[in-house]
Amino acid sequence: MERMPKEREVTRIYKWKPLASRPKARPKNRWEDDVRMDLQKMEIKNWKRSVLDSNLWRTIAERTKTRKEL
Repeated sequence: MERMPKEREVTRIYKWKPLASRPKARPKNRWEDDVRMDLQKMEIKNWKRSVLDSNLWRTIAERTKTRKEL
């Protein structure tokens, strides 16, 4: 999704941030936040730049499949 044109509906939904507040007990994590935390655990920096190289990103994706603690 990161490589898709910004005007595509999927990209707009992916980047959307809600304006309303959530109940106090619920964490404010989005899907992207969870992905970032997982990539930090794997010590992958600049993931948005890595996405642009499809071969590198494929390697990263394969590494995530083999990690059990994520």
